[in-house]
Amino acid sequence: MVDFINRNIFPTIVLVTISFGLVGLFWSDLLQQIQYPLLVGLVLLIGLPHGATDFLLFRRLYGPKLSRKQVFRFFLFYMIAVLGYMAVWLLFPTIALVSFLLISAYHFGQSNWQSLPLSAGFKSGLNVAFGAFTIGGAVLWHWKEGYPIVRQMIGDFPVWSETIMANIQWLILLLNVVILFGLRLTGQIDRPLLLSEVLKLAALSVMFYFTPLLVGFTLYFTLWHSLSSLLDQLSFFRHQWPDFTIINYYYQAAPYTFLAIIGLLGLAFGQSILFPEASLLSLFLILIACVTLPHIILVEERYK
Repeated sequence: MVDFINRNIFPTIVLVTISFGLVGLFWSDLLQQIQYPLLVGLVLLIGLPHGATDFLLFRRLYGPKLSRKQVFRFFLFYMIAVLGYMAVWLLFPTIALVSFLLISAYHFGQSNWQSLPLSAGFKSGLNVAFGAFTIGGAVLWHWKEGYPIVRQMIGDFPVWSETIMANIQWLILLLNVVILFGLRLTGQIDRPLLLSEVLKLAALSVMFYFTPLLVGFTLYFTLWHSLSSLLDQLSFFRHQWPDFTIINYYYQAAPYTFLAIIGLLGLAFGQSILFPEASLLSLFLILIACVTLPHIILVEERYK
């Protein structure tokens, strides 16, 4: 979250996060009423655009003047990745879900720890640990809400105790705290970074614990992950295009954001055929999973 700190956005994001947690503590019914408009609004404004500039990222990585063959390969790769993962969801939903959770956990942690100079193996574990905390905070602390969604995505599976799932999340949080202090003791991070990361864990824990599953997921995915990635991409693009602005970013993202919306609408219309047991929310998460795979591959290349 280097961009948050350098641009003085970090305090605002923390304040908004804790505020939502307090609203959830005292007026949980209010958040239940606005959770779907909040999801749609923030995902359209921040969530989808942050991944809709992948072609621009490809141009930045492999040269602004791409040949037709390179452009064709990019879109072919994207379509094969998305449709291939969709096929996995249809044939092996449990495997698809587990792989999606692991990939997403790595990706969420990657955006948090991308600037930390560590060995690749250790950094991967660090990424997954932080990502597991963010996913578990939304799902495991609200397993009563999470279980039906997961069941719609992969079919029937054993009913697990809400207490056990919540305790697993507490252990994941503890693991992240131990990791932070371990990094500080070994000199991998300085004291200001330790304090900011502890504050981050505290703010996110308050928000995840007291807000409904969908609200917690939406706020983390858009305000913490997507916005940070968007700002990071802006800085990355400006190395090659100094006059590149936020308006240019959204202009470049608009066509692919529109295609993502069309894809979601297509899934909704094909729901009875492809995923007859799934809700529209489950279909949305499946679509996010399918487009996340090629996005993560490109982001991995960018961080390298």
